[in-house]
Amino acid sequence: MNTILLIEDNAKILESNKEYLEAEGYTVYAAATLKHGAEILRNRDIDLIILDIMLPDGSGIDFCAEIRKSHEIPVLFLTCLEEDTSLVEALKAGGDEYMTKPYRLDALSARVMALLRRVRIERSAPEIFKVGPLTVDCGKRMMFLNGMDMLLKPKEFDLMLTLLRSMERLFSAEELYTLVWSGKAVDTRTVTVHISSLRKKLEESPFIITTEQRKYYSLSME
Repeated sequence: MNTILLIEDNAKILESNKEYLEAEGYTVYAAATLKHGAEILRNRDIDLIILDIMLPDGSGIDFCAEIRKSHEIPVLFLTCLEEDTSLVEALKAGGDEYMTKPYRLDALSARVMALLRRVRIERSAPEIFKVGPLTVDCGKRMMFLNGMDMLLKPKEFDLMLTLLRSMERLFSAEELYTLVWSGKAVDTRTVTVHISSLRKKLEESPFIITTEQRKYYSLSME
């Protein structure tokens, strides 16, 4: 059974999220402040943190950056902020996922389940694994399509691996840059160029990188 820490200052949201996730079988601890959340984190084994960005005693982004110094617990941000800059800052601080309010509780539960599953896979994944005709060698940082070396450059490998680990998920260009390049200034042009290069190297494969609204990307397989 997974244990979740909710940190949210809106009492109605906190209670409804807690009740729903407990009904889904999770053990849930709730905190309305960062101070209380930090106390729970010190005294309990937590598998996932669901964290608001704007809290009465500080920023969830700063809190996430601080706990990243000693914890690898996945963090899902919940926020009413829709500005790309805030979301990018959340990812830079070590956040793994985010959802913007309002949202459906079943969608939150699905995102929690997917994030916990992804973390389990990543932590237990062998250095070499296969997805369809693609073989990924994480140790050598190489990918082979139908047995042939794709000759990926270092950042192409990182970008492809990011897309591959969350197939069908839409990533904004800003997210991809933050996850792959970890730079302070976001350069979406760099993402566009690398996406274009990957598309060429995937032409003879069932893998497709799609674009939506000229700034969101996802990887799927026919």
